Amino acid sequence: MTILLGIGLIVLAIFAIVGNISNSKQFGRKIMSNKMYFYILILVGGIILIFF
Repeated sequence: MTILLGIGLIVLAIFAIVGNISNSKQFGRKIMSNKMYFYILILVGGIILIFF
């Protein structure tokens, strides 16, 4: 069950990061915002859930 949750979190975080990067390029904002750090934390959390 935690493996499925981890995979779900990783997929969600990847989509969020890709969307954030494309938005940043469109509007010329800096890519590393506070939201981006949050998405990376979710991605790392998903990876940890898969392995433990």
